[in-house]
Amino acid sequence: MEDKLKQKFLPDEYIFKQGEKGNKAYLLLDGRVAIEVDGKKVSEISEMEIFGEMSLILNKPRTASIKALRPSIVLPIDQKILKDLLSECPPVVASLVKQLAYRLSQCDQEIQSLKKKAY
Repeated sequence: MEDKLKQKFLPDEYIFKQGEKGNKAYLLLDGRVAIEVDGKKVSEISEMEIFGEMSLILNKPRTASIKALRPSIVLPIDQKILKDLLSECPPVVASLVKQLAYRLSQCDQEIQSLKKKAY
């Protein structure tokens, strides 16, 4: 894998922010990052996990921010790479990936709605 494709982030540096257009997903090669929703940390991501895929698949704005907790290296995955990967799968798998992303997005929206009602 070429080093020029990798991106490096320092602690407290944002890889992307909630609400931004999501035209890439990322594979965390090294480091650790936090998932923040409305400025609050809700989870962490470890090495070899992918994040940002929902916005890439569904072409929707980011639903969370991702911030480096320690020096981190990521590999961006753009629309072309995703399309190439999905084209190698049987059509049913590509359809399944998109449907699962859509359903997960609906669940996220429902959770946010319920949280707002609770406050």
